[in-house]
Amino acid sequence: MNEVASRDIPQFYELETSLATGSYKSDLAKAKQDVLELTTDPSKGNVDDKVRLVMVYMLSPSVTNTDVDEVLNQMKEALETKGSAPSTEESTRGILTKQDRLRLDNGIRAIEYLKKIRSMRMIPMVIQAEESSSRSGPASSDMLTSFMARATNQATGLLAKATDRLGTMMMGKIHKHRATIVVENICEMRPNTEDDEYLYLDPHVRGDIDMASLRNNVTRAPVREVIAFMIGGGCYGEYQNLQMVGRNVTYGTTEMVDPGTFLNYLGKLV
Repeated sequence: MNEVASRDIPQFYELETSLATGSYKSDLAKAKQDVLELTTDPSKGNVDDKVRLVMVYMLSPSVTNTDVDEVLNQMKEALETKGSAPSTEESTRGILTKQDRLRLDNGIRAIEYLKKIRSMRMIPMVIQAEESSSRSGPASSDMLTSFMARATNQATGLLAKATDRLGTMMMGKIHKHRATIVVENICEMRPNTEDDEYLYLDPHVRGDIDMASLRNNVTRAPVREVIAFMIGGGCYGEYQNLQMVGRNVTYGTTEMVDPGTFLNYLGKLV
Protein backbone atom coordinates (compact mmCIF):
# COMPACT_ATOMS: atom_id res chain seq x y z
CA MET A 1 0.00 0.00 0.00
CA ASN A 2 2.93 2.34 0.58
CA GLU A 3 3.96 1.89 -3.05
CA VAL A 4 0.39 2.51 -4.22
CA ALA A 5 0.35 5.79 -2.33
CA SER A 6 3.85 6.87 -3.39
CA ARG A 7 3.07 6.29 -7.07
CA ASP A 8 -0.44 7.83 -6.98
CA ILE A 9 -1.85 4.79 -8.78
CA PRO A 10 -5.51 5.81 -8.24
CA GLN A 11 -4.89 9.03 -10.18
CA PHE A 12 -3.35 7.11 -13.09
CA TYR A 13 -6.18 4.59 -13.02
CA GLU A 14 -8.84 7.30 -13.04
CA LEU A 15 -7.26 9.11 -16.00
CA GLU A 16 -6.71 5.88 -17.96
CA THR A 17 -10.35 4.91 -17.44
CA SER A 18 -11.56 8.34 -18.54
CA LEU A 19 -9.47 8.10 -21.71
CA ALA A 20 -10.65 4.57 -22.47
CA THR A 21 -14.34 5.30 -21.97
CA GLY A 22 -14.41 8.42 -24.12
CA SER A 23 -14.90 10.97 -21.35
CA TYR A 24 -12.54 13.36 -23.17
CA LYS A 25 -14.07 12.87 -26.60
CA SER A 26 -15.30 16.47 -26.78
CA ASP A 27 -12.20 18.01 -25.20
CA LEU A 28 -9.02 16.49 -26.63
CA ALA A 29 -6.94 19.46 -25.49
CA LYS A 30 -7.92 18.78 -21.88
CA ALA A 31 -7.03 15.10 -22.30
CA LYS A 32 -3.59 16.02 -23.60
CA GLN A 33 -3.05 18.51 -20.80
CA ASP A 34 -4.01 16.02 -18.08
CA VAL A 35 -1.76 13.33 -19.56
CA LEU A 36 1.16 15.76 -19.77
CA GLU A 37 0.71 16.84 -16.15
CA LEU A 38 0.95 13.27 -14.88
CA THR A 39 3.70 12.05 -17.18
CA THR A 40 5.97 15.01 -16.47
CA ASP A 41 5.42 15.15 -12.70
CA PRO A 42 8.46 13.50 -11.03
CA SER A 43 6.53 12.90 -7.80
CA LYS A 44 3.83 10.75 -9.39
CA GLY A 45 4.16 7.32 -10.94
CA ASN A 46 7.18 5.29 -11.96
CA VAL A 47 8.42 4.73 -15.50
CA ASP A 48 6.01 1.91 -16.31
CA ASP A 49 3.03 3.88 -14.96
CA LYS A 50 3.81 6.80 -17.27
CA VAL A 51 4.53 4.64 -20.31
CA ARG A 52 1.25 2.82 -19.80
CA LEU A 53 -0.64 6.12 -19.57
CA VAL A 54 0.89 7.34 -22.84
CA MET A 55 -0.13 4.06 -24.50
CA VAL A 56 -3.72 4.36 -23.32
CA TYR A 57 -3.78 7.98 -24.50
CA MET A 58 -2.49 6.88 -27.91
CA LEU A 59 -5.26 4.29 -28.20
CA SER A 60 -7.94 6.91 -27.56
CA PRO A 61 -10.03 7.98 -30.57
CA SER A 62 -9.11 11.14 -32.50
CA VAL A 63 -5.66 11.50 -30.92
CA THR A 64 -3.12 12.45 -33.61
CA ASN A 65 0.42 11.14 -33.99
CA THR A 66 1.67 14.69 -33.46
CA ASP A 67 0.00 14.78 -30.04
CA VAL A 68 1.44 11.38 -29.17
CA ASP A 69 4.95 12.45 -30.17
CA GLU A 70 4.71 15.63 -28.13
CA VAL A 71 3.53 13.78 -25.02
CA LEU A 72 6.16 11.07 -25.49
CA ASN A 73 9.01 13.56 -25.92
CA GLN A 74 8.00 15.62 -22.91
CA MET A 75 7.61 12.49 -20.77
CA LYS A 76 11.06 11.28 -21.83
CA GLU A 77 12.66 14.66 -21.15
CA ALA A 78 11.01 14.93 -17.73
CA LEU A 79 12.09 11.43 -16.73
CA GLU A 80 15.67 11.99 -17.84
CA THR A 81 15.99 15.35 -16.10
CA LYS A 82 13.71 15.01 -13.07
CA GLY A 83 13.36 11.23 -12.57
CA SER A 84 10.21 9.57 -11.24
CA ALA A 85 8.65 8.10 -8.12
CA PRO A 86 10.67 5.15 -6.72
CA SER A 87 10.00 1.86 -8.51
CA THR A 88 11.84 -0.25 -5.95
CA GLU A 89 12.91 0.08 -2.34
CA GLU A 90 16.44 0.84 -3.53
CA SER A 91 15.27 3.66 -5.80
CA THR A 92 15.39 7.30 -4.84
CA ARG A 93 12.67 9.77 -5.75
CA GLY A 94 13.75 12.01 -8.60
CA ILE A 95 16.58 9.75 -9.80
CA LEU A 96 16.36 7.20 -12.60
CA THR A 97 18.20 3.99 -11.80
CA LYS A 98 19.84 1.85 -14.47
CA GLN A 99 16.81 -0.45 -14.33
CA ASP A 100 14.47 2.53 -14.75
CA ARG A 101 16.37 3.61 -17.85
CA LEU A 102 16.03 0.12 -19.29
CA ARG A 103 12.29 0.26 -18.60
CA LEU A 104 12.08 3.65 -20.31
CA ASP A 105 13.94 2.42 -23.40
CA ASN A 106 11.70 -0.65 -23.60
CA GLY A 107 8.59 1.45 -23.04
CA ILE A 108 9.53 3.78 -25.89
CA ARG A 109 10.01 0.75 -28.16
CA ALA A 110 6.57 -0.53 -27.11
CA ILE A 111 5.01 2.83 -27.97
CA GLU A 112 6.79 2.84 -31.34
CA TYR A 113 5.33 -0.59 -32.06
CA LEU A 114 1.81 0.64 -31.30
CA LYS A 115 2.44 3.63 -33.55
CA LYS A 116 3.26 1.24 -36.39
CA ILE A 117 0.01 -0.65 -35.84
CA ARG A 118 -1.83 2.65 -35.63
CA SER A 119 -0.31 3.76 -38.95
CA MET A 120 -1.68 0.59 -40.57
CA ARG A 121 -5.13 1.61 -39.32
CA MET A 122 -5.46 -1.57 -37.30
CA ILE A 123 -6.16 0.19 -34.00
CA PRO A 124 -8.76 2.63 -35.42
CA MET A 125 -10.57 -0.36 -36.92
CA VAL A 126 -10.69 -2.05 -33.54
CA ILE A 127 -12.02 1.11 -31.89
CA GLN A 128 -14.63 1.55 -34.61
CA ALA A 129 -15.79 -2.04 -34.12
CA GLU A 130 -16.09 -1.45 -30.40
CA GLU A 131 -18.15 1.69 -30.90
CA SER A 132 -20.46 -0.18 -33.31
CA SER A 133 -20.88 -2.99 -30.81
CA SER A 134 -21.68 -0.50 -28.05
CA ARG A 135 -24.45 1.05 -30.14
CA SER A 136 -26.03 -2.25 -31.11
CA GLY A 137 -25.76 -3.89 -27.72
CA PRO A 138 -26.41 -2.73 -24.16
CA ALA A 139 -25.20 0.68 -23.04
CA SER A 140 -21.45 0.67 -22.68
CA SER A 141 -18.61 2.91 -23.81
CA ASP A 142 -15.62 0.65 -23.22
CA MET A 143 -13.62 1.06 -26.45
CA LEU A 144 -10.27 -0.47 -25.76
CA THR A 145 -11.47 -4.06 -25.15
CA SER A 146 -9.25 -6.44 -23.31
CA PHE A 147 -6.24 -4.36 -24.37
CA MET A 148 -7.34 -1.80 -21.82
CA ALA A 149 -7.60 -4.56 -19.25
CA ARG A 150 -3.99 -5.53 -19.85
CA ALA A 151 -2.88 -1.92 -19.79
CA THR A 152 -4.49 -1.15 -16.44
CA ASN A 153 -4.54 -4.47 -14.63
CA GLN A 154 -1.80 -3.44 -12.20
CA ALA A 155 -4.06 -0.80 -10.68
CA THR A 156 -7.18 -2.96 -10.94
CA GLY A 157 -5.52 -5.91 -9.26
CA LEU A 158 -4.90 -3.81 -6.16
CA LEU A 159 -8.55 -2.96 -5.61
CA ALA A 160 -9.27 -5.79 -3.23
CA LYS A 161 -6.54 -4.67 -0.84
CA ALA A 162 -6.99 -0.92 -1.15
CA THR A 163 -7.99 1.23 1.77
CA ASP A 164 -11.45 2.81 1.97
CA ARG A 165 -10.13 6.00 0.44
CA LEU A 166 -8.46 4.21 -2.46
CA GLY A 167 -11.46 1.94 -2.88
CA THR A 168 -13.81 4.89 -3.19
CA MET A 169 -11.59 6.55 -5.77
CA MET A 170 -10.99 3.46 -7.88
CA MET A 171 -13.89 1.05 -7.46
CA GLY A 172 -16.51 3.69 -8.04
CA LYS A 173 -15.33 4.14 -11.61
CA ILE A 174 -14.89 0.57 -12.85
CA HIS A 175 -16.27 0.01 -16.35
CA LYS A 176 -17.07 -3.31 -17.94
CA HIS A 177 -14.35 -4.66 -20.21
CA ARG A 178 -15.10 -6.09 -23.62
CA ALA A 179 -14.84 -9.70 -22.43
CA THR A 180 -17.38 -8.97 -19.67
CA ILE A 181 -19.81 -7.39 -22.13
CA VAL A 182 -19.59 -10.37 -24.51
CA VAL A 183 -20.16 -12.89 -21.72
CA GLU A 184 -23.16 -10.92 -20.46
CA ASN A 185 -24.66 -10.70 -23.95
CA ILE A 186 -24.46 -14.46 -24.39
CA CYS A 187 -25.69 -15.31 -20.90
CA GLU A 188 -28.63 -12.92 -21.17
CA MET A 189 -29.37 -14.03 -24.76
CA ARG A 190 -29.53 -10.41 -25.90
CA PRO A 191 -30.56 -9.89 -29.55
CA ASN A 192 -28.28 -8.15 -32.07
CA THR A 193 -25.20 -9.06 -30.05
CA GLU A 194 -22.58 -11.82 -30.04
CA ASP A 195 -25.34 -14.22 -29.02
CA ASP A 196 -26.59 -14.19 -32.62
CA GLU A 197 -23.32 -15.81 -33.75
CA TYR A 198 -22.65 -17.97 -30.72
CA LEU A 199 -22.80 -21.71 -31.34
CA TYR A 200 -25.33 -22.90 -28.77
CA LEU A 201 -25.56 -26.66 -28.30
CA ASP A 202 -28.35 -28.28 -26.31
CA PRO A 203 -27.60 -31.89 -25.23
CA HIS A 204 -31.34 -32.57 -25.05
CA VAL A 205 -31.86 -31.87 -28.75
CA ARG A 206 -31.21 -34.73 -31.16
CA GLY A 207 -30.79 -34.81 -34.90
CA ASP A 208 -30.41 -31.72 -37.08
CA ILE A 209 -30.53 -28.51 -35.11
CA ASP A 210 -32.21 -25.35 -36.35
CA MET A 211 -30.01 -22.76 -34.66
CA ALA A 212 -32.46 -19.92 -35.28
CA SER A 213 -35.38 -21.69 -33.63
CA LEU A 214 -33.15 -22.95 -30.83
CA ARG A 215 -31.86 -19.45 -30.15
CA ASN A 216 -35.38 -18.03 -30.12
CA ASN A 217 -36.70 -20.78 -27.89
CA VAL A 218 -38.00 -19.11 -24.74
CA THR A 219 -37.42 -22.31 -22.79
CA ARG A 220 -33.67 -22.11 -23.33
CA ALA A 221 -31.99 -23.00 -20.08
CA PRO A 222 -30.61 -20.03 -18.13
CA VAL A 223 -26.84 -19.82 -17.77
CA ARG A 224 -25.55 -20.23 -14.23
CA GLU A 225 -21.90 -21.14 -14.81
CA VAL A 226 -19.49 -19.72 -17.39
CA ILE A 227 -16.05 -20.70 -18.67
CA ALA A 228 -14.31 -17.78 -20.38
CA PHE A 229 -10.99 -18.64 -22.02
CA MET A 230 -8.84 -15.95 -23.61
CA ILE A 231 -6.58 -17.08 -26.47
CA GLY A 232 -3.46 -15.04 -25.77
CA GLY A 233 -2.34 -13.08 -22.73
CA GLY A 234 -4.78 -12.54 -19.91
CA CYS A 235 -4.59 -10.67 -16.62
CA TYR A 236 -6.03 -10.53 -13.12
CA GLY A 237 -7.83 -7.29 -13.97
CA GLU A 238 -9.80 -8.99 -16.73
CA TYR A 239 -10.66 -11.90 -14.43
CA GLN A 240 -11.81 -9.51 -11.71
CA ASN A 241 -13.92 -7.53 -14.16
CA LEU A 242 -15.65 -10.73 -15.33
CA GLN A 243 -16.97 -11.24 -11.83
CA MET A 244 -19.38 -8.39 -12.58
CA VAL A 245 -21.37 -10.83 -14.72
CA GLY A 246 -23.12 -12.08 -11.60
CA ARG A 247 -22.55 -15.76 -12.32
CA ASN A 248 -19.93 -18.31 -11.41
CA VAL A 249 -17.21 -17.47 -13.94
CA THR A 250 -14.15 -19.68 -14.46
CA TYR A 251 -11.42 -17.74 -16.23
CA GLY A 252 -8.63 -19.23 -18.30
CA THR A 253 -5.97 -17.87 -20.61
CA THR A 254 -2.95 -18.94 -22.59
CA GLU A 255 -0.73 -16.92 -20.28
CA MET A 256 -1.24 -14.64 -17.28
CA VAL A 257 0.70 -11.48 -18.06
CA ASP A 258 1.65 -8.82 -15.51
CA PRO A 259 1.98 -5.18 -16.67
CA GLY A 260 5.79 -5.18 -16.79
CA THR A 261 5.91 -8.37 -18.82
CA PHE A 262 3.28 -7.05 -21.22
CA LEU A 263 5.27 -3.88 -21.89
CA ASN A 264 8.38 -6.00 -22.39
CA TYR A 265 6.57 -8.15 -24.97
CA LEU A 266 5.43 -5.06 -26.90
CA GLY A 267 8.95 -3.64 -26.85
CA LYS A 268 10.31 -6.79 -28.48
CA LEU A 269 7.84 -6.60 -31.36
CA VAL A 270 9.33 -3.47 -32.94
